[in-house]
Amino acid sequence: MPEVRPIAMGIAAHRVATPGDGVPGAVFEDLPLPQKNAVVFNFSDPTEVRIDLEGSNDPLYSGFVKDTTDFIEVAIPTPSNATIQKLAGGVHDKTGVEPDTNDEWQEPFEGVPDINFTYQCETVPRNGSKVIYTIVNSKVLAKISQAPTADNPELLLVRFYKQAAISAAGVKGYAFSRKVVAVPAV
Repeated sequence: MPEVRPIAMGIAAHRVATPGDGVPGAVFEDLPLPQKNAVVFNFSDPTEVRIDLEGSNDPLYSGFVKDTTDFIEVAIPTPSNATIQKLAGGVHDKTGVEPDTNDEWQEPFEGVPDINFTYQCETVPRNGSKVIYTIVNSKVLAKISQAPTADNPELLLVRFYKQAAISAAGVKGYAFSRKVVAVPAV
């Protein structure tokens, strides 16, 4: 029987949750959809470590180490101030009474905020399945990366850096997963 492969194309949803104890979070909050073709998986190649010997073209030993952190990057066009505050930290001041309401985001002023979420990215269902990518415990870094112009929207660039998923008891679990889910025909 031939292998059935999922068609992983397009983003139907992406979301964040408070990480569990070494496991993915359970209560997710949807994020605004990213800009078209603006989701990047930056999973770095390991660096080779070798022990070379004089007079030999081949090493005595060759191994590999990871020396950079993997991340998923998304660009969210025209985000709300609540979304910016959730992903970039800082303060969201939404005070006042109509019609004199205030909706202002203020950047963090005491360094880079320490924000962690479980992150999921779900593809558009195709041929009866969809793919869900999950970073169990991500460190989140976000910034306004593009100013609005006549032809381009303001963009919030968000990186979800993969971190170890370790429980309070010290049990290490998987940090990233790719799950294929059957989607019933409508």
